[in-house]
Amino acid sequence: MGTREHDATALSFFLGRLKSHLRITSDDLDGELMAKLTAAIDSAEHYIGRVILLSNFVDVLPFSSKVALSRPLISVDGVKVDDTETSDFTEDIFTGTLFFPEDMTGYAVEVSYTAGMRQVPSDIVNAILLMASLLFANPMDSVETLPKASQLLLRPHRTYDLL
Repeated sequence: MGTREHDATALSFFLGRLKSHLRITSDDLDGELMAKLTAAIDSAEHYIGRVILLSNFVDVLPFSSKVALSRPLISVDGVKVDDTETSDFTEDIFTGTLFFPEDMTGYAVEVSYTAGMRQVPSDIVNAILLMASLLFANPMDSVETLPKASQLLLRPHRTYDLL
């Protein structure tokens, strides 16, 4: 796959909400809170099968006339086929798919794009806060992967599409 860079503004929003949720007023624990927060966001994204936090991605994939990216796709920022920039493609932001002409060939496609939710629904925000709070308050490993409340809040957003 490729690399991912979280949007700093989105992470800052979640960190502020988490500190308020935990009633923490100092900045002393920000590093630890950020680690728990990113783990909770990643867990929520895996559970629902979609990107939540606005992020910039760079993926290198085998070339095909149809390339599936993360959803929800916000924008495609650049595309290279075999290290050569191209604009000869169409995109479907609803499915997160790029389509190349049938006669185009190549070995690898490198796509720079932005994906995530422009506005995160409140139930997803609260599920992430519950998970991050649990990770922070209980740093011990347990049998359960997600608290029940988090699962219930995330369930309506879960997708069963195979990517």
